[in-house]
Amino acid sequence: MRFIEFDLYSDALCMGERVKGGLFRPCAKTIRYSQISGALRKKFGENEIHAAGYLVEENGYNKMDYFIYSPRDRARAISKVPLQIEFLTNVQGKVYVREDEFTAKNLPDKFGILMGALISKGFGSCTLTKRKFAEDKPLALGTLRTRIPINKLDIFGIEGSNIKRPVYGYLFEPISLTSGMYVLSLFEGSEVVAPRFLILETKRR
Repeated sequence: MRFIEFDLYSDALCMGERVKGGLFRPCAKTIRYSQISGALRKKFGENEIHAAGYLVEENGYNKMDYFIYSPRDRARAISKVPLQIEFLTNVQGKVYVREDEFTAKNLPDKFGILMGALISKGFGSCTLTKRKFAEDKPLALGTLRTRIPINKLDIFGIEGSNIKRPVYGYLFEPISLTSGMYVLSLFEGSEVVAPRFLILETKRR
């Protein structure tokens, strides 16, 4: 199976974790399946786009900053308790989109998407630039750099027997425009046998 590799860039990106309660909202340190796939599906109007990615580890990119935000209670016309929200600046990442008949024909060499939280506040404008193609074979042992639902692992060439030391969590999966559910997912840091473009390979002794 083949994937299309894109460079992703954004001036400011808020990939907030879903947390209940509290006054601090952390920012995810990777580009999870649910977020990038959802943004691409909305952009191109196609429900079967599958993608995942990660942030590059280079000096000067993906700097953490903080934003104070006071949500409004519209019914009562008052502001709620302020939240402190993490976000990233000078964002650089890699995105891998599964190649199929639709993505091969309809994804331009360069295009923009909106992704993440606080889009109305100026966050989330991303530019994707096509770089090359990547194959899901051969596989290698390493630590996963992204988050993928368990029921989508086969799309990325990861079989159950290749999950060596999992780090599990949950990703939100929309069911309709107004509802969704949380699904068990494999998180970054999991030790897996997977395509090289999704992992940090384990160094051989």
